[in-house]
Amino acid sequence: MRAAKRRWRWRRNPLRRRIDVLDAWLALAATVLLVVGAPAAGVSVGSWSYGEQSRSMREQQRARHPVTAELTQDVSMPKSQRDGTMNSAYPTKVRWRAPDGAVRSGETEVATGRRKGAHVTVWILNDGRLTAKPLDHDGVLSAATATGMWAAAGAGTVVLSSAWWARRALDRRRLRTWAEEWAEVGPLWRGRTG
Repeated sequence: MRAAKRRWRWRRNPLRRRIDVLDAWLALAATVLLVVGAPAAGVSVGSWSYGEQSRSMREQQRARHPVTAELTQDVSMPKSQRDGTMNSAYPTKVRWRAPDGAVRSGETEVATGRRKGAHVTVWILNDGRLTAKPLDHDGVLSAATATGMWAAAGAGTVVLSSAWWARRALDRRRLRTWAEEWAEVGPLWRGRTG
């Protein structure tokens, strides 16, 4: 029944108005854009993000190197973790040897329960400064996938909100037209019944 009501807008019909045809085309365009356009936007943006993230990963892997560092303090379990939070690494002071042979110190995230003097792996730049671990393929893939999904969701939201606002404008116009027509026909009907 509902499909039959929607199809009448496409067939020739004396009750069909131009605004009804516009409404039908709007629904068709919104459906096509949601089914084809939003996923295409997600794939396109995800592919672009994958390329950019891969380039960044290669640059980071060239510029960052793992070295062994020595803890200069114990990594005790902070009060917040004892209270039930689930963080497994905390900023701790470490000492390492830079590529130029100089001994450097700094702070990096270290798993809890390690003692002073224990050795951990840290990542440094070519000049010896501490840095984060470089991106790996899994990180690149997950970031690109998330970016693509957000792009698809954003495109879908734009399509749905645009269609909703356009439909609202068509409904306002339809109601205005009906009111104008009723203003012409209404008095004639009241005259016949009275």
